[in-house]
Amino acid sequence: MLAAMAIIRLHEFVESVTRFVSGDIATEQITKLLTEGRLNDEELAPFLHFQDARYTRSLIHRNDNVEILALSWSRGSTTPIHDHDGQYCWMVAHIGTFVIDDYRQISGQRLAGEATLEHLATTPNVTLGMPDFRYGDQNDIHRVAIAPEHDRAVSIHVYAKPFVSCRIFDEVNKRAAVMPLRYDFTPSTF
Repeated sequence: MLAAMAIIRLHEFVESVTRFVSGDIATEQITKLLTEGRLNDEELAPFLHFQDARYTRSLIHRNDNVEILALSWSRGSTTPIHDHDGQYCWMVAHIGTFVIDDYRQISGQRLAGEATLEHLATTPNVTLGMPDFRYGDQNDIHRVAIAPEHDRAVSIHVYAKPFVSCRIFDEVNKRAAVMPLRYDFTPSTF
């Protein structure tokens, strides 16, 4: 599969995505870019920071319309069950394989507090060239994990518009909380 994919220079990727989100968001073009292209490994390397049993979030680019991140995943790392505050979101594997669990909220408010979830589906083997696209309330709640057979993985995330917090869900206690989002690494910290 790698041989059929075009290698994209990082600055070209940023320029393309930025162009696709200025004005009306060109969801099909972003999805196609993530399906058919792969970022240049050498240019992406400074954004990859692995830490035991967790994932790290490194900012590649951000402006008022878009945020592009590289996430570095170590064995056993997983996100909490979360949403994207209604923003457009694409995730694509760069290295490794991921498992995505989808949920929907069946009771509770759109804010923090009581929240009951229903597990809808598990998608295993999400890998290179298979972008996961999220938008709106219908498919916004999910959990992402590195597949158990991998020691490390990398994913690229595009958010239009950037956002500073999301809801996280405690499935057992049927609660939601607002979690501020942060970067583990930004361009000034590389």
